[in-house]
Amino acid sequence: MTSIVVIGRESDVCCQLVRARLAADGRECLFVPEDELLPGLHFAWRISGDECEGTVGMGSRPIPFSDLGGVLARAWGIPVSVSSFQTKDGQYITSEWSALLLAWLHRLPCPVINRLRPELWYKTHLHVPEIVALAPGVPFKWPAVRVTTSADEARDFYHRCRGRVRYWPLTQHVPYPVETAADLDKLATLAATLPLYLTEAVAGERRDAYVVGPHVVPVAMDGGRAEALPAPVARRCRDIAHALDLTFCMLSLVATGGGDWYGVRLDRMPSLIEVGEEARQEIAGDLVVALTGSAA
Repeated sequence: MTSIVVIGRESDVCCQLVRARLAADGRECLFVPEDELLPGLHFAWRISGDECEGTVGMGSRPIPFSDLGGVLARAWGIPVSVSSFQTKDGQYITSEWSALLLAWLHRLPCPVINRLRPELWYKTHLHVPEIVALAPGVPFKWPAVRVTTSADEARDFYHRCRGRVRYWPLTQHVPYPVETAADLDKLATLAATLPLYLTEAVAGERRDAYVVGPHVVPVAMDGGRAEALPAPVARRCRDIAHALDLTFCMLSLVATGGGDWYGVRLDRMPSLIEVGEEARQEIAGDLVVALTGSAA
């Protein structure tokens, strides 16, 4: 029987669920805790042409690459503590680990969730302009967007959206509402120092669509399993994931009262923390199928 490798952190709900499903199915699973790699990691890789030969283990019998049936990659690329990362040695180890992991996952012939394109190496979340640029041609509705360093352009966008605007800091993943003149004045003070990423705040009901291969699991705002998405919407979610070469991702959607569906952002490494138990188990089951090729 082939082995499944799960690379992540002990606290990661997704890793926990997948490991539990694999254990219940009697499948061998090697867990590689990214934040506890050393000194237990065993890794040997011999590169010869297109072949990928070697072994991987974690304080136990190393497993030949040829015996790997799939890999769930949930690594953040930082295998040391926060304090260690501030040191030269910690930064060196981090660089080496990231380079090794990305290269290895790219060469493995077995299923890998997710085998990242270079454009996504350092992006866990994609906003509308990035999705449109990286997945062109997918017929999806998107909110109006403006990226500017001009306070006047920000005000113009605010008025054209009738006072329904969201400000997304480029380094964060939580938006701030811009709904009053006072909010706009505060935003204007930032325009001279950093780009302002503004989106139209589309009114409607939010849904999160978790894409796992050919399956789409819709989740309501309260974390519960929602009713199935309209077939064209689910298909477009799969098309976006496919265009980005992602087996597993989450798209935040908004359904308007008029029946339109808008995409808001994409998360390439969903945490599942806010997802209810029913949807969690469905997603975990779909991930196991994607890794093993058979139902858990």
